[in-house]
Amino acid sequence: MPIFIRLSVFMLVAVFSYPVCAQGSDVHTVLDKLIQSYGGEKNLQKLDSMVQEWDMVALMRKTHGTDKRSIQAPGKLRVELSYPEKSETRILNGDIGYAIFEGKAPERVSGMQLVAMQLQLMRLYSPLMLRSKIDSVSLIENGDLLALSLVENGVHVHYMVNKDKWLIEKVAGTIITNSGEIQFLTEYSDFSFEEGVMMHHKENKFAAGMNTAVLELRKVTFDVQFDANRFRP
Repeated sequence: MPIFIRLSVFMLVAVFSYPVCAQGSDVHTVLDKLIQSYGGEKNLQKLDSMVQEWDMVALMRKTHGTDKRSIQAPGKLRVELSYPEKSETRILNGDIGYAIFEGKAPERVSGMQLVAMQLQLMRLYSPLMLRSKIDSVSLIENGDLLALSLVENGVHVHYMVNKDKWLIEKVAGTIITNSGEIQFLTEYSDFSFEEGVMMHHKENKFAAGMNTAVLELRKVTFDVQFDANRFRP
């Protein structure tokens, strides 16, 4: 990605770091339009328990791999990353997180590692899930830019909305560290319906201003019945 495009993407995060009062819209109205665009309330309930399987290119290492995500709303996430030379599993169950490297014994995580898992789960919230958290959601408008802003577990995430298509096309989040802030941004594209649910099929991921990975959706399975150990180390 050209440098000037990369910089313009992260200027969006800066814009939304300074809230501007919304005019002509409110949180309820925006969420209602998003829910309708994504397939309606009944279809979006399918996202409460699902598995996403992605093909991934890690751009920094120029390595191909896979990303398998198991999500159970409201607070459970399992991410299995697999590369030719290594593997990693991350498990979040409420406010408890674990990491498993190369099949070794699970390690309890805290601090930035735990917050990063919470941020990843928040990035996966559907418009229906955001509506269930509406007391913590605010609306920001700045010119043509529109975002829903959610603060949870000390993590601040912006869901940037295309006002013509009523789709979330970017999600930006910030993690506070002892040395400052780390900004994360994911761009969504290639939208189409899967079993009545509007899904993006491509993700372009950034961290600290660098384009880190590109992912393409290979398969999604809704209404999964997870066993009791799926979100345990």
